[in-house]
Amino acid sequence: MTVNYEIIGHNMQALKVNLKHGERIYSDSGKLVSKTSGINMTPRLVGGIVGALKREMGGASAMLTSFEAKEDGSVSVAGIYPGKVMPVTLAAGQEFVAEQAAFLAAEDTVQYTFQTVGLGAAFFGGEGFILQKFVGPGTVFIHIVGDVVEHDIDGAPVDIDPGHIAGFDATLQYKIKFVDNVRTAMFGGVGLFLATFSGKGKVYAHSVSRFKLAAEIYLEGQQTAHKK
Repeated sequence: MTVNYEIIGHNMQALKVNLKHGERIYSDSGKLVSKTSGINMTPRLVGGIVGALKREMGGASAMLTSFEAKEDGSVSVAGIYPGKVMPVTLAAGQEFVAEQAAFLAAEDTVQYTFQTVGLGAAFFGGEGFILQKFVGPGTVFIHIVGDVVEHDIDGAPVDIDPGHIAGFDATLQYKIKFVDNVRTAMFGGVGLFLATFSGKGKVYAHSVSRFKLAAEIYLEGQQTAHKK
């Protein structure tokens, strides 16, 4: 299957996938905008009960949603923040890793798994964060908050704020490290950790951290409420 799709809009993009009879895609739960009546929608549990629990613990939804065309039609999905939809086309066996909130949808030919990254987990006694791992062939669609910032890594390592990471080629090596000093973390406006990528491949980053965006919207709302 070569997916037939349209990316709709400019600053708040949505993805429309046109399906012929028998074709299927799947998406993250809660991303549906609309579908034609001939598209069947069913929940899809990945990794069994244990996998579902791990996804929930990592902040992801426990279920995915599968869409199958019983007759020709279309499905539209979108992220919850203003941003761009980006397709990542994978060859057979090629692997791509996406941050859990960035994943939007994928062709049914794409294998879905997940992995846990201990982002300070040992320090805080947690389970780390859940990343989605995809194996081709097929196309994966991710949602970038703001605009796409692309890092083409080939040699010199690059440090990226984890809150800005949307996805990256699985050919890259990465490790999580503390920022250079505590004062930088406390007063420099950055988090406690940075992700260092090395090797050869691409990292796709959000130009706006969804965590910072959500925090700013919340604070603005609180300040507005207090003024009334």
